[in-house]
Amino acid sequence: QYTVVSPLTTRLRQFGPSSRHTGLIVSEIMYQPKARLDGLNLEYVELFNTEPVSLDISGFRLAGDADYRFPSNTVFAARSYLVVAADPAAMQSVYGIGNALGPFTNNLPNGGGTVRLRNRSDAILLEVNYGDDGPWPAAADGAGHSLVLAYPDYGEGSEKAWAPSAYIGGSPGTLDPAPPA
Repeated sequence: QYTVVSPLTTRLRQFGPSSRHTGLIVSEIMYQPKARLDGLNLEYVELFNTEPVSLDISGFRLAGDADYRFPSNTVFAARSYLVVAADPAAMQSVYGIGNALGPFTNNLPNGGGTVRLRNRSDAILLEVNYGDDGPWPAAADGAGHSLVLAYPDYGEGSEKAWAPSAYIGGSPGTLDPAPPA
């Protein structure tokens, strides 16, 4: 059995669901990492399980511009993060994340794209159509910051819900610091 576990010991704010379809959220998208001389692909999508119980996501998939099917026996621990990367080995070498899943196929376009989470029946649970023009955060468009779901109450489909990560490179697998009030 493969279990994804990321305990939250430095929780700054409570994430709630962004949809009535699921307690999972797309919590961070790194679509345009800062250019690296070593050529590593550091694109990733981070999910968060807002539920107080673990969830078997075997057969679920990321779809849209990046595609990844979660393998059998993938259990998403309660109140934890899960990172799906274009290159899990690159995530390990740069961020020290040893449990990143992937690789996903295709890529997250720099000019805007779509990230969907589909269940085993292929129904869309979550959908984010991100962009690189205002009101989307400019810092995520080539400055090396990721998009973080800072205001889930707006719903993941609203550009008002997203902010740039506090740090260049984002915060894959951990809570991004809370945005200012």
